Amino acid sequence: MNVKITVAAAAVVVTAAVAVLTPALAAAQTQATASRAELYRRNLLAGKDVPCRTNASCAALGVAALEAGHVKEARTLVEMEAALAEATALQADEENSPKATSSARARVAMALVHQGDVQLKLGALPDARAYYRTAVSRGDEYPDDALLGRAVAAARQRLESIAGKAVVNGVPPNGAHFVSYMFFGAWNSIEIKPVKGRHGIYRIDGDFMYPTVGADGQPSANLGNLSAYVRFYDGVARVPVADGAGDAPLDATARITNLAAYDKPANKAADKCLIEFRLSAPETLDVVTHGSPMECGFGFNVSANGRYYLMTGS
Repeated sequence: MNVKITVAAAAVVVTAAVAVLTPALAAAQTQATASRAELYRRNLLAGKDVPCRTNASCAALGVAALEAGHVKEARTLVEMEAALAEATALQADEENSPKATSSARARVAMALVHQGDVQLKLGALPDARAYYRTAVSRGDEYPDDALLGRAVAAARQRLESIAGKAVVNGVPPNGAHFVSYMFFGAWNSIEIKPVKGRHGIYRIDGDFMYPTVGADGQPSANLGNLSAYVRFYDGVARVPVADGAGDAPLDATARITNLAAYDKPANKAADKCLIEFRLSAPETLDVVTHGSPMECGFGFNVSANGRYYLMTGS
Protein backbone atom coordinates (compact mmCIF):
# COMPACT_ATOMS: atom_id res chain seq x y z
CA MET A 1 0.00 0.00 0.00
CA ASN A 2 2.76 2.39 0.95
CA VAL A 3 4.69 1.41 -2.14
CA LYS A 4 1.73 2.17 -4.36
CA ILE A 5 1.30 5.58 -2.75
CA THR A 6 5.00 6.33 -3.29
CA VAL A 7 4.82 5.34 -6.94
CA ALA A 8 1.72 7.43 -7.48
CA ALA A 9 3.34 10.41 -5.83
CA ALA A 10 6.44 10.02 -7.99
CA ALA A 11 4.26 9.84 -11.09
CA VAL A 12 2.60 13.10 -10.15
CA VAL A 13 5.98 14.77 -9.67
CA VAL A 14 7.27 13.48 -13.01
CA THR A 15 4.08 14.57 -14.77
CA ALA A 16 4.36 18.04 -13.26
CA ALA A 17 8.00 18.28 -14.29
CA VAL A 18 7.17 17.27 -17.86
CA ALA A 19 4.36 19.82 -17.93
CA VAL A 20 6.81 22.53 -16.91
CA LEU A 21 9.47 21.45 -19.39
CA THR A 22 7.17 20.91 -22.37
CA PRO A 23 6.74 24.62 -23.31
CA ALA A 24 10.48 25.18 -23.05
CA LEU A 25 11.21 22.09 -25.13
CA ALA A 26 8.62 23.12 -27.70
CA ALA A 27 10.07 26.64 -27.86
CA ALA A 28 13.57 25.25 -28.33
CA GLN A 29 12.39 22.94 -31.10
CA THR A 30 10.53 25.79 -32.79
CA GLN A 31 13.63 27.99 -32.51
CA ALA A 32 15.72 25.24 -34.06
CA THR A 33 13.36 24.69 -37.00
CA ALA A 34 12.51 28.34 -37.69
CA SER A 35 14.15 29.91 -40.71
CA ARG A 36 16.67 32.72 -40.47
CA ALA A 37 14.08 35.12 -41.93
CA GLU A 38 11.44 34.09 -39.40
CA LEU A 39 13.87 34.52 -36.51
CA TYR A 40 14.84 37.92 -37.89
CA ARG A 41 11.18 38.90 -38.05
CA ARG A 42 10.62 37.74 -34.48
CA ASN A 43 13.55 39.82 -33.30
CA LEU A 44 12.10 42.87 -35.03
CA LEU A 45 8.76 42.33 -33.30
CA ALA A 46 10.18 41.48 -29.88
CA GLY A 47 10.38 45.06 -28.60
CA LYS A 48 7.99 46.50 -26.05
CA ASP A 49 6.83 49.42 -28.19
CA VAL A 50 6.39 47.80 -31.61
CA PRO A 51 3.93 50.11 -33.43
CA CYS A 52 2.72 47.55 -36.00
CA ARG A 53 3.33 43.90 -36.79
CA THR A 54 3.12 43.44 -40.56
CA ASN A 55 4.59 45.29 -43.50
CA ALA A 56 1.13 46.06 -44.89
CA SER A 57 -0.30 47.36 -41.60
CA CYS A 58 2.80 49.50 -40.97
CA ALA A 59 2.47 51.01 -44.45
CA ALA A 60 -1.23 51.76 -44.05
CA LEU A 61 -0.86 53.20 -40.55
CA GLY A 62 2.18 55.25 -41.60
CA VAL A 63 0.35 56.83 -44.52
CA ALA A 64 -2.66 57.59 -42.31
CA ALA A 65 -0.49 59.13 -39.61
CA LEU A 66 1.32 61.31 -42.14
CA GLU A 67 -1.94 62.49 -43.68
CA ALA A 68 -3.15 63.40 -40.18
CA GLY A 69 -0.01 65.42 -39.59
CA HIS A 70 1.49 63.06 -37.00
CA VAL A 71 4.95 63.12 -38.52
CA LYS A 72 6.88 61.61 -35.60
CA GLU A 73 4.47 58.68 -35.41
CA ALA A 74 4.57 58.25 -39.18
CA ARG A 75 8.37 58.11 -39.15
CA THR A 76 8.34 55.31 -36.57
CA LEU A 77 5.76 53.38 -38.56
CA VAL A 78 7.52 53.64 -41.92
CA GLU A 79 10.83 52.63 -40.34
CA MET A 80 9.15 49.45 -39.10
CA GLU A 81 7.53 49.04 -42.53
CA ALA A 82 10.99 49.12 -44.09
CA ALA A 83 12.43 46.64 -41.59
CA LEU A 84 9.60 44.16 -42.14
CA ALA A 85 9.95 44.58 -45.90
CA GLU A 86 13.57 43.50 -45.61
CA ALA A 87 12.48 40.49 -43.54
CA THR A 88 10.07 39.60 -46.34
CA ALA A 89 12.88 39.92 -48.87
CA LEU A 90 15.08 37.61 -46.80
CA GLN A 91 12.29 35.06 -46.58
CA ALA A 92 11.68 35.20 -50.34
CA ASP A 93 15.38 34.64 -50.92
CA GLU A 94 15.35 31.60 -48.63
CA GLU A 95 12.31 30.17 -50.41
CA ASN A 96 13.83 30.88 -53.84
CA SER A 97 10.41 32.05 -55.02
CA PRO A 98 10.41 34.49 -57.98
CA LYS A 99 6.87 35.70 -57.17
CA ALA A 100 7.67 36.29 -53.50
CA THR A 101 10.93 37.98 -54.44
CA SER A 102 9.15 40.38 -56.77
CA SER A 103 6.63 41.24 -54.07
CA ALA A 104 9.43 41.78 -51.55
CA ARG A 105 11.33 44.09 -53.88
CA ALA A 106 8.21 46.18 -54.33
CA ARG A 107 7.67 46.35 -50.57
CA VAL A 108 11.22 47.51 -49.93
CA ALA A 109 10.97 50.19 -52.64
CA MET A 110 7.60 51.39 -51.35
CA ALA A 111 8.98 51.64 -47.84
CA LEU A 112 11.72 53.90 -49.21
CA VAL A 113 9.03 56.00 -50.90
CA HIS A 114 7.12 56.36 -47.63
CA GLN A 115 10.31 57.34 -45.82
CA GLY A 116 10.79 60.01 -48.47
CA ASP A 117 7.23 61.20 -47.87
CA VAL A 118 8.04 61.73 -44.20
CA GLN A 119 11.10 63.82 -45.10
CA LEU A 120 9.03 65.81 -47.57
CA LYS A 121 6.51 66.57 -44.81
CA LEU A 122 9.41 67.76 -42.65
CA GLY A 123 10.56 70.07 -45.45
CA ALA A 124 13.86 68.21 -45.89
CA LEU A 125 13.82 68.18 -49.69
CA PRO A 126 17.32 66.71 -50.27
CA ASP A 127 16.52 63.89 -47.85
CA ALA A 128 13.21 63.19 -49.58
CA ARG A 129 14.98 63.12 -52.93
CA ALA A 130 17.57 60.72 -51.53
CA TYR A 131 14.88 58.22 -50.54
CA TYR A 132 12.96 58.61 -53.82
CA ARG A 133 16.12 58.28 -55.91
CA THR A 134 17.14 55.19 -53.97
CA ALA A 135 13.75 53.63 -54.71
CA VAL A 136 14.09 54.53 -58.40
CA SER A 137 17.54 52.95 -58.54
CA ARG A 138 16.01 49.63 -57.44
CA GLY A 139 13.96 49.67 -60.61
CA ASP A 140 17.12 50.13 -62.67
CA GLU A 141 18.42 46.86 -61.23
CA TYR A 142 15.25 44.92 -62.17
CA PRO A 143 13.67 46.70 -65.17
CA ASP A 144 11.33 43.81 -66.03
CA ASP A 145 9.78 43.47 -62.56
CA ALA A 146 6.19 44.73 -62.94
CA LEU A 147 5.39 44.86 -59.22
CA LEU A 148 8.56 46.76 -58.47
CA GLY A 149 7.80 49.03 -61.40
CA ARG A 150 4.66 50.33 -59.67
CA ALA A 151 6.63 51.41 -56.61
CA VAL A 152 9.29 52.94 -58.84
CA ALA A 153 6.62 54.88 -60.74
CA ALA A 154 5.34 56.31 -57.46
CA ALA A 155 8.91 57.31 -56.54
CA ARG A 156 9.46 58.95 -59.93
CA GLN A 157 6.24 60.94 -59.67
CA ARG A 158 7.15 62.29 -56.25
CA LEU A 159 10.72 62.99 -57.35
CA GLU A 160 9.59 64.97 -60.37
CA SER A 161 7.35 67.15 -58.20
CA ILE A 162 10.36 68.40 -56.17
CA ALA A 163 13.17 67.89 -58.68
CA GLY A 164 14.18 71.55 -58.90
CA LYS A 165 13.32 72.75 -55.40
CA ALA A 166 16.07 73.86 -52.98
CA VAL A 167 18.71 71.76 -54.77
CA VAL A 168 22.15 71.75 -53.13
CA ASN A 169 25.10 72.09 -55.50
CA GLY A 170 28.60 70.97 -54.61
CA VAL A 171 29.74 70.85 -50.99
CA PRO A 172 28.15 73.53 -48.77
CA PRO A 173 30.42 75.62 -46.48
CA ASN A 174 29.37 73.55 -43.47
CA GLY A 175 30.03 70.25 -45.27
CA ALA A 176 27.85 67.50 -46.67
CA HIS A 177 26.62 64.06 -45.66
CA PHE A 178 26.10 61.48 -48.40
CA VAL A 179 24.50 58.05 -47.99
CA SER A 180 24.03 54.93 -50.09
CA TYR A 181 21.47 52.30 -49.12
CA MET A 182 22.60 48.70 -48.76
CA PHE A 183 19.96 46.37 -47.24
CA PHE A 184 18.60 45.35 -43.82
CA GLY A 185 18.26 49.04 -43.03
CA ALA A 186 22.00 49.71 -43.40
CA TRP A 187 23.45 52.73 -45.18
CA ASN A 188 27.02 53.45 -46.24
CA SER A 189 27.87 56.97 -45.14
CA ILE A 190 30.38 59.63 -46.25
CA GLU A 191 31.01 63.01 -44.61
CA ILE A 192 32.81 65.73 -46.56
CA LYS A 193 33.82 68.85 -44.66
CA PRO A 194 36.03 71.83 -45.55
CA VAL A 195 39.21 72.02 -43.48
CA LYS A 196 39.53 75.35 -41.70
CA GLY A 197 42.58 77.34 -42.71
CA ARG A 198 43.30 75.12 -45.75
CA HIS A 199 41.56 76.59 -48.78
CA GLY A 200 40.19 73.96 -51.14
CA ILE A 201 41.05 71.06 -48.81
CA TYR A 202 38.33 68.75 -47.49
CA ARG A 203 38.28 65.94 -45.00
CA ILE A 204 36.45 62.80 -46.10
CA ASP A 205 35.24 60.31 -43.47
CA GLY A 206 33.57 57.18 -44.80
CA ASP A 207 31.86 54.41 -42.87
CA PHE A 208 31.03 51.34 -44.94
CA MET A 209 29.43 48.03 -44.10
CA TYR A 210 28.17 44.73 -45.38
CA PRO A 211 25.08 43.85 -43.30
CA THR A 212 24.17 40.25 -42.55
CA VAL A 213 21.66 38.27 -40.51
CA GLY A 214 23.00 35.36 -38.49
CA ALA A 215 21.50 31.91 -38.06
CA ASP A 216 19.85 33.18 -34.87
CA GLY A 217 18.14 36.02 -36.74
CA GLN A 218 20.30 38.70 -35.17
CA PRO A 219 21.64 41.41 -37.50
CA SER A 220 25.35 42.16 -37.70
CA ALA A 221 27.75 43.72 -40.17
CA ASN A 222 31.29 43.62 -41.49
CA LEU A 223 32.76 47.11 -41.35
CA GLY A 224 35.25 49.39 -43.02
CA ASN A 225 36.19 53.04 -42.68
CA LEU A 226 38.32 55.65 -44.35
CA SER A 227 39.57 59.11 -43.36
CA ALA A 228 41.52 61.34 -45.73
CA TYR A 229 42.35 64.93 -46.59
CA VAL A 230 41.57 65.56 -50.25
CA ARG A 231 41.33 68.21 -52.90
CA PHE A 232 38.72 67.92 -55.66
CA TYR A 233 40.08 68.38 -59.18
CA ASP A 234 37.19 69.03 -61.59
CA GLY A 235 34.89 67.45 -59.02
CA VAL A 236 37.07 64.35 -58.50
CA ALA A 237 39.14 63.35 -55.47
CA ARG A 238 41.25 60.18 -55.44
CA VAL A 239 42.54 58.46 -52.34
CA PRO A 240 45.23 55.75 -52.52
CA VAL A 241 44.62 53.37 -49.62
CA ALA A 242 47.18 51.08 -48.04
CA ASP A 243 46.05 48.32 -45.68
CA GLY A 244 47.36 48.98 -42.19
CA ALA A 245 47.94 52.69 -42.81
CA GLY A 246 46.83 53.52 -39.24
CA ASP A 247 44.06 55.71 -37.82
CA ALA A 248 45.35 59.12 -38.89
CA PRO A 249 43.67 60.67 -41.96
CA LEU A 250 45.52 59.98 -45.20
CA ASP A 251 46.96 62.90 -47.14
CA ALA A 252 45.47 62.55 -50.62
CA THR A 253 45.58 66.19 -51.67
CA ALA A 254 47.93 65.61 -54.62
CA ARG A 255 46.42 65.21 -58.06
CA ILE A 256 46.49 61.64 -59.42
CA THR A 257 45.94 61.30 -63.16
CA ASN A 258 47.54 57.95 -63.99
CA LEU A 259 45.50 54.96 -62.78
CA ALA A 260 47.47 52.30 -64.66
CA ALA A 261 49.02 50.99 -61.45
CA TYR A 262 45.52 50.28 -60.11
CA ASP A 263 43.47 49.30 -63.17
CA LYS A 264 45.39 46.23 -64.23
CA PRO A 265 44.36 43.99 -67.17
CA ALA A 266 41.79 41.31 -66.44
CA ASN A 267 44.44 38.56 -66.50
CA LYS A 268 46.46 40.20 -63.72
CA ALA A 269 45.39 40.40 -60.09
CA ALA A 270 45.14 43.93 -58.70
CA ASP A 271 47.26 44.43 -55.59
CA LYS A 272 46.46 48.07 -54.82
CA CYS A 273 43.41 50.12 -53.84
CA LEU A 274 42.46 53.64 -54.84
CA ILE A 275 39.02 55.04 -54.04
CA GLU A 276 37.64 57.74 -56.31
CA PHE A 277 35.04 60.26 -55.10
CA ARG A 278 33.24 62.09 -57.88
CA LEU A 279 30.73 64.92 -57.38
CA SER A 280 28.92 63.83 -60.51
CA ALA A 281 25.70 65.87 -60.16
CA PRO A 282 23.91 68.03 -57.60
CA GLU A 283 23.34 66.10 -54.35
CA THR A 284 25.19 63.12 -55.83
CA LEU A 285 28.52 61.50 -55.03
CA ASP A 286 29.71 58.51 -57.07
CA VAL A 287 32.34 56.29 -55.50
CA VAL A 288 34.43 53.79 -57.48
CA THR A 289 37.30 51.58 -56.36
CA HIS A 290 40.24 51.26 -58.74
CA GLY A 291 42.28 48.15 -58.15
CA SER A 292 41.03 45.61 -55.63
CA PRO A 293 38.52 46.37 -52.84
CA MET A 294 40.24 43.57 -50.89
CA GLU A 295 43.33 45.77 -50.65
CA CYS A 296 41.45 48.68 -49.05
CA GLY A 297 41.67 47.21 -45.55
CA PHE A 298 37.92 46.82 -45.10
CA GLY A 299 36.00 43.85 -43.66
CA PHE A 300 34.91 40.88 -45.77
CA ASN A 301 32.60 41.89 -48.66
CA VAL A 302 32.79 45.56 -47.62
CA SER A 303 33.15 48.08 -50.43
CA ALA A 304 32.85 51.86 -50.68
CA ASN A 305 31.45 51.62 -54.22
CA GLY A 306 28.07 53.05 -55.08
CA ARG A 307 26.01 56.14 -55.77
CA TYR A 308 25.56 58.28 -52.68
CA TYR A 309 22.83 60.89 -52.19
CA LEU A 310 22.97 64.01 -50.06
CA MET A 311 21.05 63.99 -46.79
CA THR A 312 20.79 66.95 -44.45
CA GLY A 313 20.08 64.79 -41.42
CA SER A 314 16.53 65.98 -40.73
